[in-house]
Amino acid sequence: MYKALAVLRTVYLLFIVGYTVRAMPIFSSVSNTFDEQYARCSTSLNLAMRAAWFAIAWITFETVVGWILASRTRRPGTARIPTDRQEPPAPPRP
Repeated sequence: MYKALAVLRTVYLLFIVGYTVRAMPIFSSVSNTFDEQYARCSTSLNLAMRAAWFAIAWITFETVVGWILASRTRRPGTARIPTDRQEPPAPPRP
């Protein structure tokens, strides 16, 4: 279960980094008109806001999964009794 969560975290981290890089304007060229400048800014802001909400959703998911895993009752482990010994172990000497 923990390995699957680690793989899921890695895949999500790569996704959110790529999505955020896509949202940021890398090539900064001068806009010809105010409308073009507004359109670029609006598009980038929408993508950045969506990436922020993805991150908030992921943090919520991690918190819920963490609480579920922490609140599960663990089964007590059974003690292994060696079957090859017939006598009890000797007490330690002082």
